[in-house]
Amino acid sequence: MSRFIKLVVTSLLSTAIFSAVYGIISLTPESEKEPNIYYFSFTDTFVFTFMYTLPVYIVVGIICSYLIDMLAHNMQTRKMYFSKLLMYSLAGIVPGLAFYFLFEGIQLDYQLLFYFFALGIFASNTFYHVLLLINKVFNRKKI
Repeated sequence: MSRFIKLVVTSLLSTAIFSAVYGIISLTPESEKEPNIYYFSFTDTFVFTFMYTLPVYIVVGIICSYLIDMLAHNMQTRKMYFSKLLMYSLAGIVPGLAFYFLFEGIQLDYQLLFYFFALGIFASNTFYHVLLLINKVFNRKKI
């Protein structure tokens, strides 16, 4: 399987995982719901999150993955996993920052900024670990 196909499959699987986790996190418990107010269901949140994060995963995820692999190839470190984990985490801050300014504008709310950073880091590390899993599955030697 080519590198690009693996990255596209990784993007799709990572988007599904991220959307599912975000859908679960965003649920409002029945005891906290007020009458006559609409609350997004898990499915609504999953679909909207999937629609908005898939292009980001495909464009930013694939580009950053190629760049991180080029940087990691030039580094001769024994702790490659942790080096890449740090690089993917840093790469996740960029879309988090972009989404923050897209939704909030120029005004700074540090708690919300931290929330977007955490989502970006979680999303990028999801991508990295799904990519590791896909590489492990498809790089097995056939007996």
